[in-house]
Amino acid sequence: MVPQVEKRDGRLVAFDFDKIAAAIWKAMSAAEDGSQDDATLVAHQVAGELGRFAKKYKSFLPTVEGIQDSVEKYLILNDYVKTAKAYILYRDKRAQLRAAHVDVPESVKKLVRESEKYFEGNALGEFVYLRTYAKWIPLEGRRETWVETVGRYINFMRENLGDTLTEKEYAELRMGILKQEVMPSMRLMQFSGDAARRCNTCGYNCTFTAPVKIEDFAEIMYLSMQGCGVGFAVESQNIEQLPQIMKQTGKQKKTKAETHVIADSKEGWCDALTLGLKTWYAGRDVTFDFSLIRPAGARLKTMGGKASGPEPFQSLLAFTRERVLKRQGRRLRSIDAHDIICKIGECVVAGGVRRTAMISLSDLDDVEMRDAKKGQFYMTDPHRSVANNSAVYEAQPTNAELMDEWVALMKSGSGERGIFNRASLAKTMPKRRVDYFKKVGFIGEEGVVHGSIGTNPCAEIVLQSKQFCNLSEVIARANDTEASLLRKARLAAILGTYQSTLTKFGYISKEWTDHCATERLLGVSITGQWDSPVARRAEVMQKVRDMAIRTNVTYAKRFGVERSMSVTAVKPSGTVSQTLNCASGIHPRHAPYYIRRVRISATDSLFKMMRDQGVPYYPEVGQSLEEANTFVLEFPVKAPDHSKDARFKDDISAMEQLEYWKRVKLNFTEHNPSATISVSENEWIGVVDWIQKNWDIIGGLSFLPRNNHVYRLAPYETITKEEYEDRVARFPKVDYSKLYAYERQDETEMKKELACAGGVCEIE
Repeated sequence: MVPQVEKRDGRLVAFDFDKIAAAIWKAMSAAEDGSQDDATLVAHQVAGELGRFAKKYKSFLPTVEGIQDSVEKYLILNDYVKTAKAYILYRDKRAQLRAAHVDVPESVKKLVRESEKYFEGNALGEFVYLRTYAKWIPLEGRRETWVETVGRYINFMRENLGDTLTEKEYAELRMGILKQEVMPSMRLMQFSGDAARRCNTCGYNCTFTAPVKIEDFAEIMYLSMQGCGVGFAVESQNIEQLPQIMKQTGKQKKTKAETHVIADSKEGWCDALTLGLKTWYAGRDVTFDFSLIRPAGARLKTMGGKASGPEPFQSLLAFTRERVLKRQGRRLRSIDAHDIICKIGECVVAGGVRRTAMISLSDLDDVEMRDAKKGQFYMTDPHRSVANNSAVYEAQPTNAELMDEWVALMKSGSGERGIFNRASLAKTMPKRRVDYFKKVGFIGEEGVVHGSIGTNPCAEIVLQSKQFCNLSEVIARANDTEASLLRKARLAAILGTYQSTLTKFGYISKEWTDHCATERLLGVSITGQWDSPVARRAEVMQKVRDMAIRTNVTYAKRFGVERSMSVTAVKPSGTVSQTLNCASGIHPRHAPYYIRRVRISATDSLFKMMRDQGVPYYPEVGQSLEEANTFVLEFPVKAPDHSKDARFKDDISAMEQLEYWKRVKLNFTEHNPSATISVSENEWIGVVDWIQKNWDIIGGLSFLPRNNHVYRLAPYETITKEEYEDRVARFPKVDYSKLYAYERQDETEMKKELACAGGVCEIE
């Protein structure tokens, strides 16, 4: 029984079955698609679902929007397609009428106006910010503004650092972020406050781990649920440390299986995965009870977004059980461990958005891993899509070895496997980290790094197993000078040094805290490099690097932590580049003038507001305007640098990309510059030759066949100056304060800020 329903204005009213049935019948009549009895049957299905939720969850309170979502679902399930379409259009029209009659408070208008000035001329950026980073403020019934997001980050910083920074320094950092000159960890921008206070892991972008025991799989799941990207190694040196799987016995199969009730929390899911693995490894079985898990669509209060429901986890456990039982009497193969971890990534819905970034490192001679994405793997093993794969090189390969890998890479069309060169790390790390690695045994007498040393999903940070990457960045602009870049580097290093102090980790093992506390790694990056001629000069890179290192030494001492073992890197900066209107990381912009297209759900209030204000939109490819569930918004973009030295994506050959990567590697990074090199058909042999000649400086690189195919509604499309100017003239001045009138409940989807961009790594 469902006693009450929450209205849009927060009032509670009695549940009215007849009202639901009447609304469904009205839609059926309009669509000429069913009888009154049919409408009553659908209404009973909706009421039955609500009743089951109310019985299972004592705190369950249905909302008007939630009930209408359920009506849509059951109309579609019962094949009343025309009625569902009419009902969706009716809801949309009613939403527009409500929005037109809602007065936006003057205080909200003022906050929006204050924030808008930081996005001047960047309509795309303000949209991406609201979609990706703005948290919901329950007491005010709205999303926060840019000024408030930055304020929340700085307030959490004050909470952790207190008076170790002066008021002047806090103000300087706040203005640097507000004016989009520097950025902290965008994950921490999302989750500063309750979520990060509960567990600091959600403030970090990415991690690396080399699983050697059963519990490590649950740690990977926990970190993915916290929104962290996960790098993992399935090399024989660690996978062979996993225990042998005992055989299932007939006697055990005949006994009644133990039942485990899964707690509805991250920890509960992870504990269940560990229990399942340990039980199946021991030759026994276990039955899982999913009854406590929230239904799909339920709000996640702390991290934002919506629950996935139990189905993805049920699929993961069934898949894992099958893989383990297939190896009875033996150990898991590398491909088995890889598939289980990829399935974890597929299962996880962090912040309501199914988006997991992973990189899988494997032995060079592992043929199964080399061919993991061969052919139509996305049909037979779709879970493998969540991880980019790289081969680990312990020594410089022979031409034959490299060509074998290269031929597989070219044939795959996916640009995999990439390169992770462990053999070169000792030659490119800073001396202080080399000395530390020697001390703990990662570098032996031969002077080469060995053991569980890997990287994060975008390969810009060199990590021990069970360690986080900690990112901040300088935003390079077309008008930057050497002095302005040095000032930004100082601010970015302060932010990174502060973030390195956040080592309050829940659930995962103590090794994570120990490794982070010992090395205090930073990842101070420069993004927008191809917008700024000054930032691309080798001597300026060196000075920016040295400023970041010196700043870290000074502020680490003030914060009472060790200086960082490595400070500088270049991250891809996918979502950041869209938000801040800059080139992404080390990569050039698409063109001097281009259309940037962004996909958004048809039911998203942010889409409805943009549509009603005149932003160009089209239904997704293959969908009609009337029935689309996804729409594509179009934004015109102009690159800031139009000088004779300006270069764009199609202007730069693979060899030029590699030479620029080398300049950044040698003059700026203590870690690695993340890059996906676009290679034309006639360039592959030259690229192999370049790799062999520069082997000693290569850390991690990925490659992708250059694709000049133009397809409908592609994310980027080159346009002329005239078309750009015409589109800008017709593009509306969007009043984002009006979102308040459309969004009457929390619809934010806190997407993972993975910082990934460029070819094989791009996620946005």
